[in-house]
Amino acid sequence: MYKGILTGLLFVALIGVYAQNQPTASSRIALVIGVQNYSSVPPLRHSLKDAKDMSTALKLKGFKVETLIDPKTKKQIKDAITRYYNAMTESSGAVGIIYYAGHGTQFEGENYLIPASATLQVPGDLDDQCVKMNVLMSVLNSSNSNLNIFLLDACRTNNFVSFTRDLAKGLASVEAPKGSIVVFATQPGTVASDGTGSNGLFTSKLLKYINEPDLDISDVLRKVKRDVNTESEGKQLPSVVDNSIGGEFYFNKTTQVVAPTTTSKPTPSVAAKTNGAIKNTTNPVKQETPTEKNSPLDYGYGVEDAAIVTVGKQTWIAKNLNVTTFTNGEPIPEAKTNSAWSRAASEKKPAWCYYKNDPANEKIYGKLYNWYALNDPRGLAPQGWHLATDEEWGTMTDFYGGENEAGDALKSLAGWNNEKGNGSNSSKMTCLPGGMRYTGGEFKDIGKGGYWWCGIEQESNKSRELVGYNNIVHKSNNYKGSGLSVRCIKD
Repeated sequence: MYKGILTGLLFVALIGVYAQNQPTASSRIALVIGVQNYSSVPPLRHSLKDAKDMSTALKLKGFKVETLIDPKTKKQIKDAITRYYNAMTESSGAVGIIYYAGHGTQFEGENYLIPASATLQVPGDLDDQCVKMNVLMSVLNSSNSNLNIFLLDACRTNNFVSFTRDLAKGLASVEAPKGSIVVFATQPGTVASDGTGSNGLFTSKLLKYINEPDLDISDVLRKVKRDVNTESEGKQLPSVVDNSIGGEFYFNKTTQVVAPTTTSKPTPSVAAKTNGAIKNTTNPVKQETPTEKNSPLDYGYGVEDAAIVTVGKQTWIAKNLNVTTFTNGEPIPEAKTNSAWSRAASEKKPAWCYYKNDPANEKIYGKLYNWYALNDPRGLAPQGWHLATDEEWGTMTDFYGGENEAGDALKSLAGWNNEKGNGSNSSKMTCLPGGMRYTGGEFKDIGKGGYWWCGIEQESNKSRELVGYNNIVHKSNNYKGSGLSVRCIKD
């Protein structure tokens, strides 16, 4: 008699290996698959958001990511897995990730991934229309790498099949091949929580901890396991089978980054004039390689995650300001609702917020502040630092070729909705499209544009903007009640 099966949200990530030394970003490869809109059952709640958020997070960590959304057939999924396998086998010591969010099922001890168009009426339909988990396990076992991590988030309800009476909960256990770690979001044979936030419970914790500084993969999984168990009140306990070998791997290593500098001011014979600015072209290939070093500074992410970047004679914080207190220690009011944000503007009072009031955006984009928070006499910048002025932004953009082209050097390698909008990040400033908040409280442009206050001196409300469709560092003026990002520069 056939054993039961359970369909549910399945999250799978495969992290391919690395050598004893931390691999370079160019050897990071990922495949992200999200399936939500099924033809024969109601759509899932979180799978596409989970997949898209993971894709963005991995790109920001230096992975070259292929993202496959709502694949309809078994062939589409298998072809993507084959492309990933080929990329991994061609990159010795690469770090690889496969992430799958969608329906999965167990039948007679075999796990399956279910594409969007699958219609399961008889047991044979599983082999005909679905991808066996063993296909991924063989990639785990055969890819040219030293460590693979395979994570499964199995859950929720059985909506798919009607050819069995004996339903088995959860997914079947699998053995971790040598050099790999297999992680279930919950113990084999049990179900996982769908979560109450914008992501599934297990995925939300993973997204949180891959952004934490100085956690190797073992630390990440340990913290994810702890938080999932706590938040589910003991109903969900992730299971980890570790057969890994090899060195450490960090998603987010604490660094102090020093951008390329020159030993002297370029002369006209070795500098290119661009829109009235001198572009640094003095032996660009041999410029100083960025160096890494811990910094005691804390600008809202903790002292362990306080990277700075040197541009010429300037020293900047390498991410957006993220503090909740003024320099003197007094709290800055948070404005969560549109009315609270609008009221702060009309009363000319300081306020901050997360984009869309979602704390998940904090670690990536920092906080948005109105002009009154910047201009408050209690101070906003950390001790020894100040808010970058319009003139200081101009000095930095001139260093990278002038306002009409410096955006390429300033913008992050990934994270912009338009792939052509991504930059080279040669400045190491990693400017992200964190969006903004209007005076009335509405949010706009996350993924499309980045907005930074500058020039608060003399009651100015100047700002600088980056957009995805060109490399111009735009000058603008925003209403003082608007919410924009902030960068600080060393005194």
